[in-house]
Amino acid sequence: MIRIVLILFFAWITTVQAEIVTIEKRGVADDIIKCEWENQEGVPCVTIRKTIPNSNAISDKVSPTTIITKKQIEKNNLIDLPKVLNFVNGINITQSGSTGQQTSVFMRGTNSNHTLVLLNGIPINDFSTPTGAFDFGQDFMSTVMQVEVYKGSAGAHFGADAIGGAINFVTTVDYENKLSVGGNGNSKTIQGNYAKIINDWHINIQGGTHESETVSALSGGTETDGTKNKSIGVNIIKWVTDKLKFRSSLFTRNTFTDLDGHSLAVETGFSDNSFYAFQTGFDYTTKDSINSLTLHTHEYDRVYESDKYNSKSYTLRAEHQTKKYGLGFDYKYDQSLTADDDNVGLFGNFNYNIFSFHARKDNDNDSYKIGFFKEIVPNFNIRGNHSTGYKNRTLYTLEEQSTSNELSFDYNDVTLSLFQSDTGDLNTDGIELSYNIDNFTIYGSHLNSKKNDTVQLRRPEWSLGIIHNTVLPNDFNLITNYNFKGEHLDIHNSNWSTISMPETHLLDLGITKNYYNYEFGVSINNLLDEDYEAPHGFNKNGRSLNLVFKRSF
Repeated sequence: MIRIVLILFFAWITTVQAEIVTIEKRGVADDIIKCEWENQEGVPCVTIRKTIPNSNAISDKVSPTTIITKKQIEKNNLIDLPKVLNFVNGINITQSGSTGQQTSVFMRGTNSNHTLVLLNGIPINDFSTPTGAFDFGQDFMSTVMQVEVYKGSAGAHFGADAIGGAINFVTTVDYENKLSVGGNGNSKTIQGNYAKIINDWHINIQGGTHESETVSALSGGTETDGTKNKSIGVNIIKWVTDKLKFRSSLFTRNTFTDLDGHSLAVETGFSDNSFYAFQTGFDYTTKDSINSLTLHTHEYDRVYESDKYNSKSYTLRAEHQTKKYGLGFDYKYDQSLTADDDNVGLFGNFNYNIFSFHARKDNDNDSYKIGFFKEIVPNFNIRGNHSTGYKNRTLYTLEEQSTSNELSFDYNDVTLSLFQSDTGDLNTDGIELSYNIDNFTIYGSHLNSKKNDTVQLRRPEWSLGIIHNTVLPNDFNLITNYNFKGEHLDIHNSNWSTISMPETHLLDLGITKNYYNYEFGVSINNLLDEDYEAPHGFNKNGRSLNLVFKRSF
């Protein structure tokens, strides 16, 4: 049905006209995310783009991106990535236990290995894993400036493995020096940021640690399962001229987690995962173009008791972007204990009138996206796109091809989206509705995800979320987060039968107080003390009281 509607709108929309949104100073579109720090003398306002890499305004509007900024992350006390993504419409999170445990993301009903993860626009999925799925339970938010979520097939933008969408971690210089300490009786978190300008070199060091010791991840287990995470990020920026910027970043993370299996017989175990990434490059911007060159490398070291895995990746990416078209290429070489692989990708995009077209050619696959954006009347917009994607073969999975369609309507602060995708025998469709204004967000979705007419596991049909921040007298701030997941299917962890999991209602409340450069806060997570499992057989934390102290200097 969605496909038919899209075809009709494409046929109609070709008869209308629109202007391409112009590109502002330094080639940055006028719908950028503005600086979140206070401008200091001698510190340029380095904007964070809505899209990576260097897309244009029409493309942004054809496939809008959900942006979660560092300010939002800190304001809502979201210490880890699952908590951040849990409040993105169309995403379902399953975590095998509490913080740090194996975590999977199901975006718009696609499989957990259909989501591509990027660091500043460069893919970082560990291709040595059995299915290629990214473990979202390993990353904490101490070194990330913002998280960008691209829903729907993004193969034409980023290449392989983005059938369901892509999630991009953005790191850049944070000029606000601060220290944050928080936790409760079972956990503690320390995060810090320090920036300094030395002879026009903008140097920034970010880092954090998190330790927790909670109940057993496995239902019925007796021993506690904890996690220890340490991460450090270093960012450097140097404006060589008013148009040429040098940038470099280093990121390293280690996460040690106690693991439980699907049976009390394998209640004990551990994972020791290390990740390292280095990026460097140049950006040259003019009135009419953005040009970038990036060299990237990253490495995974994973240890599960006696099993060890290692993978390395190297990427060279170059891109030229104007307000009408863009061209670029990337070369990627992957190396693991079991296989080596390389790929040359050629990509480009072209804007005409209200249309945007993206195409990408890799070694063995081609992908494209065509879309449109039209303002019908003031404050009422319609947009749609049709795209293709693919997933590379892994140790346990075959190569997959996909097509997806989306049609959306925007009216003031309300967005209604209809989506549909086909990946082999897996067919998904649904509807998303969201309302955003000031400090209030409410969203809901309905999803159908079936493979050969069989409803898929761990993908609720109904979801709802509410995020609200209220400023109270005397610089108090009240934070309310509510998340609802409807009934869904799962696998019984002992007899492997298909079972129905009940709906969940998760409510978090927090209050903070600002006093000069100090911030004090207290929050109650899972206020309703919901007793639930996600997935079946794995405990989640009950009600907990958390304290936080922040100091800016």
